[in-house]
Amino acid sequence: MVLANAYHLYLRPGADAIERMGGLHRFMGWDGAILTDSGGYQILSLARLRKVSVEGVTFRSHIDGHQHFITPELAIQLQEAIGADIIMALDVCPSCTDSFEEVKQATERTHRWAERRQRAQTRSDQALFAIVQGGIPPELHRQSASHLTSLGFPGYAIGGLSLGEAKVVTQTIIDETVALLPEDKPR
Repeated sequence: MVLANAYHLYLRPGADAIERMGGLHRFMGWDGAILTDSGGYQILSLARLRKVSVEGVTFRSHIDGHQHFITPELAIQLQEAIGADIIMALDVCPSCTDSFEEVKQATERTHRWAERRQRAQTRSDQALFAIVQGGIPPELHRQSASHLTSLGFPGYAIGGLSLGEAKVVTQTIIDETVALLPEDKPR
């Protein structure tokens, strides 16, 4: 499986260009599976260029400085247009240095956005995966896994790790979170 980033593809060459070329498989010349990440990590890594709100994310392109606004619904439209096999729900990835309250707010926003993404999905040939968030606090990962699995996504990712925390912390959170996700679905 090849991982592509919908955020970067949106900025350059653009979802419309990829769609006109027959989708990401033809654009890349790849017959295998493709997963697109929605850009949640870029929301974190480009913090100085963005503003997160209930509605979505306003950011300035790191390429040309133009302002963009991505909602959870637009993120799914972009991923549907480029035609990946597995598409990821737009999430808010907290920093490992954020306060408990900031991580909790980001996690709750990720949940609300996941629900909006499910309602916005129109293509049945793409698997929409949710991203479990929660930062370092284990109780927030447990809450996130519980909420997202209750929504019945076809698969789950664990986000917000390997962002500066100790490897032993990363591994502990992964082990604890994987145990909370359905064994009969990709995780």
